Amino acid sequence: MDETEFPTEFLSVMARMGARPDLEDPSKGQLQVNDHLCSNEIIRVAPLMLLADTVVGMRLESFIEDWTFTTDFSFRRGQLVPSKNIEAKSTVLRHGKKLLVEELDYVNEKGIHVGHAQITFIRTPLREGEVKPDVRKVRDRMGRMQVPVLNQTIEELAGITIEDATTGRVSMTPQEAVRRPGGFVQGAIMTLIGEISAQSYAEAHLGTPCIIIGLDVRYLIGGRVGPLTTSAVWIGPPERGSIQVTLTDEGHNVTSCTFLAQIEPA
Repeated sequence: MDETEFPTEFLSVMARMGARPDLEDPSKGQLQVNDHLCSNEIIRVAPLMLLADTVVGMRLESFIEDWTFTTDFSFRRGQLVPSKNIEAKSTVLRHGKKLLVEELDYVNEKGIHVGHAQITFIRTPLREGEVKPDVRKVRDRMGRMQVPVLNQTIEELAGITIEDATTGRVSMTPQEAVRRPGGFVQGAIMTLIGEISAQSYAEAHLGTPCIIIGLDVRYLIGGRVGPLTTSAVWIGPPERGSIQVTLTDEGHNVTSCTFLAQIEPA
C-alpha cells in the first residue's frame, strides 16, 4: 500500500512514528525503530512519549467518557544501545476521579531495559455538543495496519527548525498533521520540540554530539496558534548537563510547556 492509499487519519506525524498498541494485551505497545526516529543512533524521547500515550492514553480514552489530556511525562534512559524494536508495558500507579497516573518500562528486541517513564492524565468533561470519536476502533486499526516507512526525520516531517542553537531557539508553526482532536498540538510533538531545543543548545555550548538521557515535561496549555518557539538555559554548571527549556505559543503569548532535560555526550 502506498501513501496515497493509506487512510488520511493515519498519515499524521504521530502515526508516522509507528507506535502501535498491542491488540492482545492492552497494557503493552510496540515501536519499530528506524534511523529517522533516532539521534546519534539512539531513539529520541518523543517517539517513546508517543508510545506511552498510545499504550496508556488510548486505553483510557476507550473507556472513560471524558477527554483525557496529558499533564506530565517523565522519562529516564536505561542502557544506551541501538534498538530495532521497543516494547512498552504499563502499570497503574493511581486512577483517581481527576488524575490518572501510570508508569512504563521499555525493553528492546534483545530484552535490554532501555528506559522508564511515568505519565499523568487529567480528565476533562466534554463541552456541550462535543462527541468523542470511537477510540476503540481507531486503536484496533492502529494495531493492525502497516504505516508507510519514514523517508525523512520526524523533526523535518513536523516542520521543526533550529533557529539559534546557542539560545536553544527552535520553532514550529503547527499544521493539521501535528494536532490531536480539539486542535491542540499533540504531546509527543511538544516533547520533540523541547527535546531538540535542549540537545541543540547542549551541542552548541559543549561542542560535541549529545543525547537526552532524562526529560521531565509539564504540559501547561496545548500549543494551538504558533509559532511555537523555545529558549534554553543551563541549570548550574554546563558539565552537570542540566537544562531548562521553555516553550511559548507566540500566537497566544503564553507558556505552553516547560522541560527539565538531562544530557550527556554521545
